[in-house]
Amino acid sequence: KVIALEGGDKKAGNWVSEEVNIRDDLRRAFGFEPPSPAAISVMNDSDKTKEESISYLSSIEVYKP
Repeated sequence: KVIALEGGDKKAGNWVSEEVNIRDDLRRAFGFEPPSPAAISVMNDSDKTKEESISYLSSIEVYKP
């Protein structure tokens, strides 16, 4: 499953900060707790628009509340 955080071109060309609770997202999407160890992936795509899509990440922070 993929959970899209942004779509469209409204913020294209700008840095965007996102904050999510991946544990809650996983519970909602699959109905169970994440396994240990777990993995995180970040992606973008433009296959439906036939355009180019590039993302730059400055950091990913993961913490357990």
